Formats: sequence, structure tokens, C-alpha cells
Amino acid sequence: MWRIGPVRLLAVVGVGYLIIVLTLAAVNVDLGLGGSPAADHPGPAGPATDLDPAYPTPDATTATPVERGGEVRVGSVASRPAVPSTGPPTAPPTARPPATRPPAAPAAPMVVRSYEAESAENGLDDIRVYDCPGCSGGKKVGNIGRDMGTLRFNGLTARTGGSATVTIAYVNGESPRVGRISVNGAAPITLTFPGTGGWSSVGTMVVTVPFRPGANTLTMFNPDAPAPDFDKITVAVR
Repeated sequence: MWRIGPVRLLAVVGVGYLIIVLTLAAVNVDLGLGGSPAADHPGPAGPATDLDPAYPTPDATTATPVERGGEVRVGSVASRPAVPSTGPPTAPPTARPPATRPPAAPAAPMVVRSYEAESAENGLDDIRVYDCPGCSGGKKVGNIGRDMGTLRFNGLTARTGGSATVTIAYVNGESPRVGRISVNGAAPITLTFPGTGGWSSVGTMVVTVPFRPGANTLTMFNPDAPAPDFDKITVAVR
């Protein structure tokens, strides 16, 4: 056998290594000239861009959820469902009832009372009491007026005061006579009393005068001429 020294051995190994490298390079070149790897061996497509019409950019508002590792992501924030509140439920506002005013106190009812002209409670100054078949109680008061006499009704009561309706029952067998009335000493009111057809026939006249709460007085007189005779008065007041 040949004896190969160390120097020759290294040269032989280097030449062999060079031959192997060149062979591999030739194989790679040959494979590259055979065709496009992408065409013969389709692989995963790269990301689409706006320049590639085959891969349009998806609209963010119409993108569908993509599940990755249990996480769902939606492209549009507006399409996400509302997050339920974790706080306590809020009670609906309570409608406030309309304000109501307390009912007004009912007005006091009218009180109607009759006062006889011949009553001893009245002021009968220089007058006369006559029999009268057609009068209340069969009596009447006359001789009033022409400075002969004055009739004053006392104790006409009212609870709250105000306007009082006074119905005067009188007797006048002649032509109309004039009389004056004054309430609580106020300015007098002049009244004309028509004839009643006889000295026992009774007529009425209604007048409205102011009353004060409590006791009131009503005076009948005529300083100039005779007044009619009087049977009674009826007062309606609150």
C-alpha cells in the first residue's frame, strides 16, 4: 500500500470537500430553473394590500367576528352589544300628583227671622198699637211720622254680617206714603209705600241693607209727613 503523508492527506480531503460543495450548488441551480415554487407548490397567500384587486380590504363596519383563542373581536364599535349595567336597578320616576287646594269652607246658611212691630223689645216712642185683623198677631203700629212717633226694631242679629234682605209688612189705606229707614244710625233710606186698599190689608216691600255681626237696629220714621202703619219685618241674613 501507498503511504500517504499528512500533507497529501489534507490535500485529498480538501479536494473532496470542494467537489461535494460544487455538486450541491449545481443541484440547487437546476431546481431553480425548473419553475416557480409558488406556482407548482401553492402555499399560504400573503396579506392582501389595497394595490391587489383580488384581495379587497374588508369594510370595518361589515367585518365578521374572528375567533382567536376564545376572544371575539368585532370590527365596528357601533355593532357591539351594550354592556349590561352591574349596578342596582333604577326605579322609574314616580309621577307627582297634581297639587290640590283644600276645599273652601261652605258659606253660612241664611237665617230668616221675623220681628213683630208691637213687640215690647222695640223702641216705641210716641206711637200707638192698633188692632189689625189682617196683620200678624192681630196688631200693628201706627202714628209714625210728622214728628209724632218713631219705631225702632232692636236686636236684629247676624252671625257674619253682610247684606241683609229685609221684607217690610206695612198697611196703608190711602195714597202712597213716604217713610225712611236707618240701620245702626247710618244715613237713612227713603221709601215710598203704595196703598194697600185698606187699613187692615197688608202689603210688603223688600229692601237690602248692610248688617254687622251681632246685634243691629232698624229705625222707621219720617220728619216731614205721616208714614204708613207697620205690621212686622222679616230679615234674611247670614
